[in-house]
Amino acid sequence: MKSKLTIIIFSIIFAVINPGLAKAQGVLQEIQKTGVLKVGMRKDATPFCYIYGGKWKGICPELMNGFKDNLEQKLNRTITIEKLETILDEDSLQGPHRSVVNNRVHLECGPNTIRKNLPTGVIYSERLFTTGTYLMMKLDRRLTVNPDGFLEGILIGVLNDSLTHQ
Repeated sequence: MKSKLTIIIFSIIFAVINPGLAKAQGVLQEIQKTGVLKVGMRKDATPFCYIYGGKWKGICPELMNGFKDNLEQKLNRTITIEKLETILDEDSLQGPHRSVVNNRVHLECGPNTIRKNLPTGVIYSERLFTTGTYLMMKLDRRLTVNPDGFLEGILIGVLNDSLTHQ
């Protein structure tokens, strides 16, 4: 009885000190219990994730299959992947960050903008792919913009709270 009480006390202290890790432990316990790994993916994000012939295709589904195999070994049980669609709109309950925060998915895989101020309950893995900043413009403007210059006098749009917005 004394050892159980000690474990409970240390678990509570650990959860207060490090809530991100405690949440991760809770997710692992849920996966161990249910045998289901819930993964959020966008269906319009080729080559990361997309639907082709009624099936999820791309880099993310392949990564998640490898992750599932690793989890099966660590948890010593069969795991199935439940693929749930996320959408780019962060104001939606299906947005990538909100899906993780609200426990709709255990993790989300896609071409996500790395934000400086993350919502509580969200952490990023190591980056899988990194690209530079690209300009999208109308054809008739391409001759007026020198992408190797300082872009003086050029109005551009950026995503707030992202690393592309300094």
